[in-house]
Amino acid sequence: MASTPPVARKVLHELAEHGDVRLDSYYWLRDDSRSDPAVLAHLRAENDYTAALMSDVKHIEDEIFAEIRGRIKEDDTDVPLRRGQYYYYERTLTGKEYVQHCRRLVPTDGHITVFDAMPVGLDAPDEHIVLDENVKAEGHDYYSIGAFKVSPSGRLVAYGEDTNGDEAYTLYVIDAESGEYVGQPLKGVTSDIEWAGDDYLVYITMDSLHRPDKVCLHKLGSDQSNDMCLYHEKDDIFSLGLQASESKQYLFVRSESKSTSFIFHLDISKQKKQLEVLTPRLYGIDTAASHRGNHFYIKRRSEDFYNSELVACPSNNVAEATVLLPHRERTKKEGLQ
Repeated sequence: MASTPPVARKVLHELAEHGDVRLDSYYWLRDDSRSDPAVLAHLRAENDYTAALMSDVKHIEDEIFAEIRGRIKEDDTDVPLRRGQYYYYERTLTGKEYVQHCRRLVPTDGHITVFDAMPVGLDAPDEHIVLDENVKAEGHDYYSIGAFKVSPSGRLVAYGEDTNGDEAYTLYVIDAESGEYVGQPLKGVTSDIEWAGDDYLVYITMDSLHRPDKVCLHKLGSDQSNDMCLYHEKDDIFSLGLQASESKQYLFVRSESKSTSFIFHLDISKQKKQLEVLTPRLYGIDTAASHRGNHFYIKRRSEDFYNSELVACPSNNVAEATVLLPHRERTKKEGLQ
């Protein structure tokens, strides 16, 4: 049993930023590669000490864990989401750590309504397991799926896989029916990925500090080295995010800092895939966007409009904004959908 806690050695390291010098004696413990033998040895020593210190209450820990897990319905499915000709949902299994991504054919061509429900039972279309995380996780100490995106036609699925916990994902594309891989994997991407039609993927990569800084366009079947950088955020106080509009007609790329954000949009239907400015970079103004019909809807917040205002602009003329809901001192606008 380890009787004393491990003590990390001190190695003086100078960090200079904005004319200020900071001394860090434990900077050597930073290892983004997670492969430095000295760092790993120290972490193992800390874990061993913690395990030894808590060994006399390990049985209580196990009892609490079993009680918590016993209150969870393990064999379950989440609420199905209808998209195209399929219902998509996740299934959890008793005794398994990971989920299955499933789909079931919609038995009718009718429009989606609030009463729409996935059929189950003997007469329902067969369930198809698109991706089983339990199978994919075999042989890995850590496994996480960061994104699961179905192509517009429903024929392909793109998913991001992390096997070491650093949230730098490898992006794979598979045939939704056969599970066979399509094209080559994309390395070092974030969990923000979206389809831009059935032939293109848009994804974000990170810099050396794991700041999401580049948004890229990948043509299915091509090599990642040939991917086009649509935008590079060089200001290190900003980070990029990516999402599809609820209409699925546009992709939004949002660059944000603590008090400022601005948005680009990409029209999926256009042959030439490029980003266009939706809201400009104006320091102190934070924006969020949605789309429906022929208009973009933008929630805009600033120091003066601290409870936000809602504006709309035609999708073919984003400079022509109309205020729909003005700022109100006693009413806060939390979100936009």
